[in-house]
Order: sequence, then C-alpha cells, then structure tokens
Amino acid sequence: MRFKKVLSAIVVVLSLTSSVAFAQPETVTVSQDSPEQQQYQAAVKSYVENFVKDAYAPYYVINSIQLSTSDFTIDQGKLTTKVNVSLNKTLKAKSVNELPYVKGLNSKLNSLKLSRAAYVNDAEQVINDKIQDLEQYIGTSTDQNDSFRVTADIIDNQLDLNNAKFEFLNGLVEWIPATYFIPESETAIAKNAEADLANDITVNRNYAVKQEASAIQPLATVKYDRLAARDYANKYTSEVTSSLGYDTSKWNPNYAWHTESGGVDCANYVSQAIYAGGIPKDSTWKPESTAWVNTGRNISNGLKQYMVDTKGYFYKTTKGGTSAGGFISAVNYSHVMFIVANDGVTMLFSAHTNDRLKASFANFSSSSYEFYYVNSSYL
Repeated sequence: MRFKKVLSAIVVVLSLTSSVAFAQPETVTVSQDSPEQQQYQAAVKSYVENFVKDAYAPYYVINSIQLSTSDFTIDQGKLTTKVNVSLNKTLKAKSVNELPYVKGLNSKLNSLKLSRAAYVNDAEQVINDKIQDLEQYIGTSTDQNDSFRVTADIIDNQLDLNNAKFEFLNGLVEWIPATYFIPESETAIAKNAEADLANDITVNRNYAVKQEASAIQPLATVKYDRLAARDYANKYTSEVTSSLGYDTSKWNPNYAWHTESGGVDCANYVSQAIYAGGIPKDSTWKPESTAWVNTGRNISNGLKQYMVDTKGYFYKTTKGGTSAGGFISAVNYSHVMFIVANDGVTMLFSAHTNDRLKASFANFSSSSYEFYYVNSSYL
C-alpha cells in the first residue's frame, strides 16, 4: 500500500543518511491556541487520519473517525504531540469464509485430509469453534481507540512531516514504529492461521490426555462465559488521554483500587473480568490475594501461575489463537491486558493503569508478549 511504502522509504533514507549534517531547524515559539499551533495540529491530525484509513482500507470500512491531540509541545524547533484516534469500523468481508484467517484454517484442514493425517476431527472442531467466534464480527461495527505520537521539525515555519518520527502506542508503554499498526497481508494472515491450527490441535489433545489421567474434578463443573467477561472489562475502564493515565470514576467501586506508584491495577482488573465470566474464587485466588492482584511476572504465585499452571483454566497460545475472554501478558515488564475482540485481522484489548478501552494490539514481536486463552473444556 502506498503509505506503507512511503514510510519504509523514509526509514531507509534516514538510516542511510544518519551521518549527513542537516541544516538546523529554527526555533519557533508558538503561543497557546495561536493560528500557527492550530495549523500544526490540523496538519498532524490529517497526517495520522490518512495513515489509519490507508492502513485499514484492505479489510475495513471506516464508518467514522475522530482525532484529538494531547501532550502538545514545541521546543527548539521540534514539535511533539500525541494524536488520539477513535474510530468505528466494519469488516469488508461478507462471510467468515472471505476472511484470510479462515482461508488459512481451511487450507490446512484440506492438507490434513489429503494426507490422511491423524487428528482431522480435532482440526475440524478447532475450526468450527473459531468460525463460530468470528461470525459475530461479520456485518457488525466495532469501536476502537488508539494513540499515535508524532515528532517533527519545524523548518521555515513549516512542519516537516515527510521526515517525522511516527510511533504507535502498543500496550502500556511500548511506543513502536507506526508501521506495526498496519494489518498483515492476506498471505501472512493465512499462514499464521495454518500454524495456529497445528498449535491448537496439539494443545487441546495434550490437555485432554492430562485431564483423563488426572484425579481433578471434571472441568464441566466450571463454565466460563467469556463474552460476559468481555462486557465487564469494557464497562469498567475508559480511554484516558491525560497524563494521569486512569479514571477511577469508571472503575468498579465494589473492589479495592490500586493506584499506588502511578497505578498498578492491571491484574486486579483482569481478575475481576475473569471472575465476572464465571471462574470461581477460592482461598488462593480472591480479591486482594497475590494471585488476584499480581501479574506473576515479577513475583511467583501471581495471576498467570494460578490461571495457567495451578488450575489450568487458561493455556498459552498465539495471538491469532486467542479470542475475546483471553488475556495478554507483557514479558519485559509486569503488565496484563484483557482481550475484548479478535476479528481475524485486528485484536483489541482493554486494561487498567494505564486505562485502555478497545485499543488495538499491533503486529509485534511475539517474544515480547504472551497470549492466554481459556481451555475449551470450560466453554
């Protein structure tokens, strides 16, 4: 797509010319709400809007889009601003079979059938479950909120957006190149689906064997309503663009809030959503316990250890293999986010501190994040 090629070209040019001395931009002092500032803000918003529309054009109809700026500064001839985007979109696909992810699943299934491989029935079950989940997104509009950051020089009173540093906020603190916001190609999505199917078959069969050999009470006694968990997650957070990063007026007052050290409420919030979905409390996992309020990334016996290692309610999977009701865990820092949508093209999450509501999770290194989804026995 044109915009992506332009950004790639800019990156290449900058990398090749990093040692070349450029003319120093003049320092521009702009008063609050001055015509110059308004002009710069309008230019930046237009720049981001065009990028988002171009990025989503292959897969979505954008029904509406609103943009605002925050953290706007001009210093020593350099403008930096955060651009907050709220949009409503609908998949262009008229049926699930038009989605590249489903095409990949069916392609892998056909290969298994032709080779008369074992576990064809398991593959069909995984695909049926995934198709049932994806059907809810066909013909349905979805809200989404994202944040970008633009840093650009002002030269001769003109904003140099051609050489701007353009970033996307992924998760809590990851400002990554904005190109990662662009959905993968149909071919890449289809190949990911093939790999996801093989992974899910292995996970499901291993889990079934483990349960057959276990003395643990049958899993059917616990049922997880992942959509109820999703609705809870979306109800009790918001998209905050201020420097504080959270709004406790949107949080559930029936639980303790953790705002110490700038906000550490992420696991507390994810636990609440999982509980709203039907996973029962016990003496280990309950409000204010370590398993409830800690991610498990920087301490043992946290949320991940309880849900995955101790109880086996959730299992580690892939980004494509995770649907609404699962959660994301950052590897390089202690943070968890709740997955509220995954339409086969874009994953959305909601979170606490910083608060996020239906924010997209970009294509990014899988080694930086882990994805967890509920075992099928609980659905």
